[in-house]
Amino acid sequence: MQQHSIIDITKTILVAPCVAGIHLDYSLGEEIPLFAPPLDESLTYGFGYNSGRRRKAMGMPHFKTGKGTPYTAWHNMMRRAYGPKKSPAYEDCSVCRKWWDYQEFAAWYSVQPYAFEPDAELDKDILDQLNSAYSPEHCSVVPKLINQIFRNTRSRRGKLPLGVSERSGGMGVVSTLSMFGKRVELGTFTDITEAFKAYQSAHQAYCNQLADSYESKLDARVINRLRTCSRHIRD
Repeated sequence: MQQHSIIDITKTILVAPCVAGIHLDYSLGEEIPLFAPPLDESLTYGFGYNSGRRRKAMGMPHFKTGKGTPYTAWHNMMRRAYGPKKSPAYEDCSVCRKWWDYQEFAAWYSVQPYAFEPDAELDKDILDQLNSAYSPEHCSVVPKLINQIFRNTRSRRGKLPLGVSERSGGMGVVSTLSMFGKRVELGTFTDITEAFKAYQSAHQAYCNQLADSYESKLDARVINRLRTCSRHIRD
């Protein structure tokens, strides 16, 4: 009796391109959208599309694109990643294939805590500072205040550490922190390291204060990130 090992047995899975997408790559385990890009419509910034019309024709739930919908957040995301006037801060930015379809993004966005608040912003790197791709695994919806404290300002501050700037007149340095939209001066120092330590301590306290304020309003992962956030002098 002939025996077969597992590697001798292969199965072919046929996937309809009109449903699952035309080019499939499972090497990274990337989740794909239910509907492929349309062949008879132009794409948003070369990649984005909206399968809403096809879903409606099939009697499936779908999201609209008007005021008060996730469409603005989706369009801004696609512009940052693929727009013609791309900011240097988004040079390596991309969007996961599933979210090229507005409907897939809207389904995720609409169930996120804080999603439809007036100051809500979509963030891709609070949970992972090295992440450059918009995806369900890495994104969160947060207040503008929280998004601001995690932004990289190295290009604007020069060689000095976070929260440290030269004092007017050239005598010493000043430690400052932006809190609740206002610049707060923490003190004047002759030593840069001491100035940074003042910023670092105030920043940790501020993050914990924000975590307390938004405890039940945000993704638990964001709250945990706030409580464990610690700035380094080389950041």
